[in-house]
Amino acid sequence: MTQFVQLLVSGLAVGSILGIVALGFVLMFKSTDVFNFAQGDLVMVGAYLCLGSLTVLGVSIWVATPVALLLAAVLGLVIYRFLLRPMIGSPLLTMIMVTIALSLILQSLVVILWGPHTYTFPSTLPAHVINVGGVRMSSIDLTIIAVAALSIAAFGAFFRFTKLGLHMRAVAENPEAAAVVGINTGRMFVIAIVIATVLATIGGILLANLQIVSVGLTAIGLLAFPAAVLGGIRSIPGAVVGGLLIGVIGQLGSGYLGRGASTPVTFAVLLLVLLLRPEGILGKRTVVRV
Repeated sequence: MTQFVQLLVSGLAVGSILGIVALGFVLMFKSTDVFNFAQGDLVMVGAYLCLGSLTVLGVSIWVATPVALLLAAVLGLVIYRFLLRPMIGSPLLTMIMVTIALSLILQSLVVILWGPHTYTFPSTLPAHVINVGGVRMSSIDLTIIAVAALSIAAFGAFFRFTKLGLHMRAVAENPEAAAVVGINTGRMFVIAIVIATVLATIGGILLANLQIVSVGLTAIGLLAFPAAVLGGIRSIPGAVVGGLLIGVIGQLGSGYLGRGASTPVTFAVLLLVLLLRPEGILGKRTVVRV
């Protein structure tokens, strides 16, 4: 039981990060109908942006994080202006290939700028072990869970209670109807892409506290895709639920069956869920009349 609780906490830490990244993935898909396969690379880039701010500028994490988020927002604007906007109206397969090309470009740029080396993130989070009833938990895991929960709650409040958030939800649900009532759908698309990039960066910064910073962070960030599918590809709450489940399942599989079992177990559960509920856990079933 002790091992189970420890793995559960560790899984929730990773899963909460995946939930944040998957939230951006779902938001972008709902708003633009684009599968952004570069989302995992944006997680990696976010970690490097924060690392660069810490080491090059020599500032504290409290300054480096806003700088990294600002740079991520600019990157989102650049991606929209020079890659996605010219491709609006193109076939789905073309859009997918564009995001795959973006993924390769981002990986190459990181290697050119930082080299193929691995870096230790100079984390300022408290790094000690908390013993609760014989269960040893990392304070970093608990801190990441708390920060991720606050981030998700903040974005949830933004989408639910602000005018801009309500407009984005309207465009995501029905772009044509939103345009009819006067909502600038193009502006909402841009904001959705920027938010998705910022969310990936938040995930990258949190993940950097658990992992070494390297191009390998892309693979972990890509787990946001099955997380989004598991929760429901068009469900914002489902993205968070899917992320938590992927994180917990992966850690339990790794803990009880060995490190190599994490990925097979995760995708086996994903396949089982989709066989029973193709639209995902919180996805809405689509009824087609013929």
